[in-house]
Amino acid sequence: MVRAAVLKEVGRLEVEDFPRPEVGGKALLMRVELCGICGTDIHLYHGRLRVPLPIIPGHEFVGRVEEIDDEARGLEVLGNPLSEGDLITVVPGTSAFCGACYYCRFVPQRPTLCQNRRVLGVNMSCRQPPHLYGGWSEYLYVDAGHWWVYRVPEGMPPEVAVLTEPMAVSTRALERAFEPGFPTAGEGFGLGSTVVVQGVGPIGLLAVAAARLMGAGLIIAVDGIDRRLEMAERMGADHTIDLKAYGTMEERVAEVERLTGGVGADVVVECAGAPAAFPEGIAMTRRGGRLIEVGHFTDPGGVEIRPHLICWKDIDILGCWAYPPAQFRKALKALEMGLGEELPLKELVTDRFKVEEAPEALSYAEGREGLKVAITP
Repeated sequence: MVRAAVLKEVGRLEVEDFPRPEVGGKALLMRVELCGICGTDIHLYHGRLRVPLPIIPGHEFVGRVEEIDDEARGLEVLGNPLSEGDLITVVPGTSAFCGACYYCRFVPQRPTLCQNRRVLGVNMSCRQPPHLYGGWSEYLYVDAGHWWVYRVPEGMPPEVAVLTEPMAVSTRALERAFEPGFPTAGEGFGLGSTVVVQGVGPIGLLAVAAARLMGAGLIIAVDGIDRRLEMAERMGADHTIDLKAYGTMEERVAEVERLTGGVGADVVVECAGAPAAFPEGIAMTRRGGRLIEVGHFTDPGGVEIRPHLICWKDIDILGCWAYPPAQFRKALKALEMGLGEELPLKELVTDRFKVEEAPEALSYAEGREGLKVAITP
């Protein structure tokens, strides 16, 4: 039998035993080593996303191949052979079952918009066999014919590889700020750009690291938790703005302007997921700059904004909904580069809980006690 934490209904998370599944064609069984707890998991618990319950939560996972069908051995997306014992990570979302909706047909370059997208640990019920469709479990069942499987680079430890999914979110957010064409035009994100990251939880911390690795000039991190701000500095932030010391939006915007010579940031990445951060991000963005909104995966409500400011500043505001499957390749490379630059990526997972302790782990993560909280068998 396989133990897993199951979200039975909104607000009810229980540990349940499932039969160990037989591995079918083009499939593999992954023994989970670590699975991060994400803000999405908290939203799922509180019913802020419509999903077919019951589900096994957990979409940020890394583990080792336990069993594998012969047809799946050649399905690693970069062409690496897969064998028992290999450390792997899997892109949780796939549009491979669709191909027929409006977005698959007419906007194929953005697969996350697929209307029939399936996401392990988010919208796949565990009611029917093989059941194990989420990472808060001892094992994860992976259909390698439909989900992208990546072999983790040699020497990368599981506590870093588990950051692949959130790093995919963070790197794609920064890439949304890229401007094709003439670098001398000074549009979007580029070498030496000034970047503000609002909210330095795990996604924001990795956005700071990614901005540093991508060649940002000045990086400013905004948060109200000392531990996060300290880690942001170690990840590459040049300055931090503490919400406790700068208690109003006006004070924080003034500090960003002071640090940027009165101009504002070239790029602002909103990772806080708090509606009030959005108009503040607009105010922190320089004229002609870009604001990337990545923090609001669910809808916590609205906020008042001044449309005139958007026009007067002539700024670009870009949303960011997850990432394409190919983003994992860049995320893994960014993590490799970060290890090479001796960024403290190994320290980002601060707390580990057993599958049986998943309810306590979720409560702990919601209380923002640690940086990245993870489930481990």
